[in-house]
Amino acid sequence: MMRRLLVFLTVAAVGAGCSLMPGGSGTDAAPDATQTAAAKTAASSGLTYEKASNGLPTGKIWKSQIAFGDINADGFADLAAISRLADGPWAWIGDGQGNWTGAGQGLPREQFCGGGVDFTDINNDGHLDLAIADHCKGVFVFVGDGQGNWRGASSGLPTIGSEDVTVGDFNNDGCADLASVAAQEEGVRAFYGNCEGVWKESSDGLSIDEWGNGIEFVDFNGDGNLDIAAAYSAGPRAWLGDGKGNWEESSVGLPAPDIHGLYWGIATGDLNGDGRPDMVSGSQMPPQPDGCGPPSDKVCVGGGVEVFLQKEDGSWEFSNRGLESMNTLGVAIGDLNNDGNADIVAVGKQALSQIGGVYGVFPYLGDGKGNWTLASDTGLPSTGLMRSWGVQMADINKDGVLDIGVAFGDFVHPSWKSGKAGMNPQRGHFGRMEVWRGSIAK
Repeated sequence: MMRRLLVFLTVAAVGAGCSLMPGGSGTDAAPDATQTAAAKTAASSGLTYEKASNGLPTGKIWKSQIAFGDINADGFADLAAISRLADGPWAWIGDGQGNWTGAGQGLPREQFCGGGVDFTDINNDGHLDLAIADHCKGVFVFVGDGQGNWRGASSGLPTIGSEDVTVGDFNNDGCADLASVAAQEEGVRAFYGNCEGVWKESSDGLSIDEWGNGIEFVDFNGDGNLDIAAAYSAGPRAWLGDGKGNWEESSVGLPAPDIHGLYWGIATGDLNGDGRPDMVSGSQMPPQPDGCGPPSDKVCVGGGVEVFLQKEDGSWEFSNRGLESMNTLGVAIGDLNNDGNADIVAVGKQALSQIGGVYGVFPYLGDGKGNWTLASDTGLPSTGLMRSWGVQMADINKDGVLDIGVAFGDFVHPSWKSGKAGMNPQRGHFGRMEVWRGSIAK
């Protein structure tokens, strides 16, 4: 909940599995047509980004949905993520200038598999606490002291592998609750907390089988009760909460492909200004030739960022005009250019048939009507990076412009790309945490 809340507070103030290389055959080095199409439609936006990652790790695989939050209450955004096959979860305190200091005393220093994190105040002491979902070990909560020290508070939480976690008060008792999505066959589950680190399951009505890789609390229907959005194995899904720990699915109009596990990442926000939260997910589906509008429009359904607008009756409809086909592995929503319309940042690759160092960061600007334009000349890399995972936004330096954080990691060095003649990949654990600080031309 905190990773999403930071983005929208800023906007208001200014106006899976273990596979690290999905979607590539490793046989074709030729440029994809989607890359050419994207270059033609990208538009200058006045947005520019520069790295602000001093002190963040440049090694390890960071297979993680990430979160921003103010750990030490100094007014500047801090950051958390989980490493894969290394030394577990980490937190870093930011100084507002792009410098980061490790703040992980008391967090496990053992091999984790990666997953997701979120911040909230579990025990109502005024300090942010950290919830963690790990692909191998399960779900954990660590209570923070406001100085970067942590202690466990996870009684009753699942010890089965989980991919992501979200926190918020879904039963309105003043204590933080959480929901998680499993890595294998335990589905989407919710747990209410007692403010003391003890948790009890409350999953009636949720899909408690199969798996997913992204989850978020949001109030979809405006009744004051938290609901759940998830990138679930069967597709993006929504469940409405009744404020008592019971849930009802509300996914009419959302895709339900025969092949499961094609959607990565989830983000929610009002994309068209009608007051109803909408949904974005990353898709691995093959591009489809319809769904964007007139027949002359570019292909934009499947194989990329997929946007679903919530209708008045609670059902969902596509709104993907202008979004390019790509292998999308993480998504976030926020107003990048301060025009009052929600925008999308996606991470992934446009080279659909390649693997290796072909990943990048893609900012799509929205017009508030369901149309999207890829911003160009921003300084964000569109290729050359290792496999991307989670992405989030926060205003790290309080200048009124959202900044972007991304987790990267793979088993092959990003200097290698599939199809390069005579070049074998350097193998190991390669990854980094990156933050890009944004500015808007006057």
